[in-house]
Amino acid sequence: MIICIFGVTYRDDIDWDLHKRISDDMAHAVAAMPGFISLKFYKADDGDQIGIVRFRTREDLKSWRDDIAHRGAWGHAPKLYHEFWVQNSETFDDYVWIDGVHLDKDQSDRFQMTRDEVLDVLSTDRS
Repeated sequence: MIICIFGVTYRDDIDWDLHKRISDDMAHAVAAMPGFISLKFYKADDGDQIGIVRFRTREDLKSWRDDIAHRGAWGHAPKLYHEFWVQNSETFDDYVWIDGVHLDKDQSDRFQMTRDEVLDVLSTDRS
């Protein structure tokens, strides 16, 4: 599993309507990508906001990076974000503890999301 972690700092003068339109478009696009597993957003108490996107393979992530709709959205980034950072990593160890028992286990199914679940994540206010 490949994990893309990204963080954002929004512009003070962000156009939230534009952000919502682009986010919705990107949710539809990423959810349709081969190898897409999930997308989640988190906000820390100190205000840091991160997203976590999971893909099955490096090639799947590269396909998303190179997707024409995704690349097109990049042009709007200066109007939305003061800063947008990305870190990609590959899962080298995958396991879970269940009732005190350690299991080596691919957890892709645990995180698998439908397109509607992705849209629900994006409809949550992140401002």
